[in-house]
Amino acid sequence: MLTMIFALPLTVQADTTDTEDSRILESRYLSVPMGPESAQTDLLKSIVDIRVPEQITTVGGSLDYLLKPYGFQLDDSHEADEQYLLLVLTLPEPHRNLGSMTLMDALTTLGGKSFRPLINPVKRSVRYQLREGFGQFATAEEMEIAKQQWLDQKEINSLPSKEPGALSAAQQDRQSYGPVQRGDILSRIASQLDLPGMTIDQVLVYLFHANPHAFANDNMNHLLAGAMLKLPPVNPETLPTAFEASQLVDEHYRLWIQREVTP
Repeated sequence: MLTMIFALPLTVQADTTDTEDSRILESRYLSVPMGPESAQTDLLKSIVDIRVPEQITTVGGSLDYLLKPYGFQLDDSHEADEQYLLLVLTLPEPHRNLGSMTLMDALTTLGGKSFRPLINPVKRSVRYQLREGFGQFATAEEMEIAKQQWLDQKEINSLPSKEPGALSAAQQDRQSYGPVQRGDILSRIASQLDLPGMTIDQVLVYLFHANPHAFANDNMNHLLAGAMLKLPPVNPETLPTAFEASQLVDEHYRLWIQREVTP
């Protein structure tokens, strides 16, 4: 007896509900992912590369400078007064340059071994808490003194100042500086100018843009001896932010070092 067996084709329906392609085909061999980058969905993963300006001398001031570009703020309204001990500390020189690390790593670095950062993701704020075992080194009296120091400094910083970049009367009369002496560096000259409301990096950028004739290789670190530096009125509308100026100064320094060490 002959038995016949019929093989029916088996069809399997793939479940594609959770496997939607998240890449865009740019060419035959190249595709790129869609959607926001990691640092856009989690700001604390942003890679920072900053140099804290010289006029910022405390850890608290450097934290304000670090957080502002990323929409975060320092929470100094919390009842725990222990963090003021950190905020009023002098900024260690190795912490002035924070580069090639995430924002969270930078916050942890500034807290040192004694303090850990606590993040409020709703308010986008940061405060610090003493790590376990370090409370024995802080007294209530020291916390209160540090708190008052920090609040006093905040009040001073909130006072209205002159228009950013307003020249002193003597500088308005001269409207120039120079001639530049051999061995002079731009940062030393910038520190001698009375330009309230501007960081030292903003003054450097202001001098560089106002005096392209005074620099070799289009670099602010190549100041030419004998040059006269013009001191025109500063336009606050075109003045770069402190962060932008710091980035530009760092870039000029990097290019200058690269040129100096490259045969």
